[in-house]
Amino acid sequence: MLGDMLGELIRSIRTKKHRTKSSIANTIDVNTGYLTHIENGERKPTVKVLKEICKCLDVPYQKFLACYDTPLTRVAKDYDIFKYTAEDRILLIDDIKDLHFMQCPSGLNSASFGIRINDDAMNLEKYSYVFIDLGATLKAHDIGLFYYNGQILIRRLFIYGKNHLSLYPDNPKYPKLRVGKKDTFYIIGRVLQ
Repeated sequence: MLGDMLGELIRSIRTKKHRTKSSIANTIDVNTGYLTHIENGERKPTVKVLKEICKCLDVPYQKFLACYDTPLTRVAKDYDIFKYTAEDRILLIDDIKDLHFMQCPSGLNSASFGIRINDDAMNLEKYSYVFIDLGATLKAHDIGLFYYNGQILIRRLFIYGKNHLSLYPDNPKYPKLRVGKKDTFYIIGRVLQ
């Protein structure tokens, strides 16, 4: 374990957006040292402070909550997970007439939403539902929901060393996809089983 996923995510986005710790600390009225402790994984922010940090960085806070107690692993660091985190993206629902609301299935308390499968790439029954932990960190071999070059896919994540990612279907009739530098790729969340 290398530290705290939440602190590293905050640091990564802050750096990407060219913001200093002191400018954020001043905006949200906390001590710069406190923000340093959060980024180093030495302290956890309150939900109120986390929401303020997200507001200051102009990103939705739900993904930050998903990694609140998640350790940063060597594999996640090696494949540069923050490069594939869509921290400023939200899911868009096209047809409100087709929305359903249901009780969260027992044992899946980290589920953010359910989605209907439209193919059998993962050898799951076509048109059944899977449940997604939005913004959750994936490890090698986890099944996830991904955005890949304009498509939303459910596939298994394979990691080959630093920055070499592939998406594998469990059904061999579908192609394996290697994520290249020119591909538009985001990890949306982890499929819960």
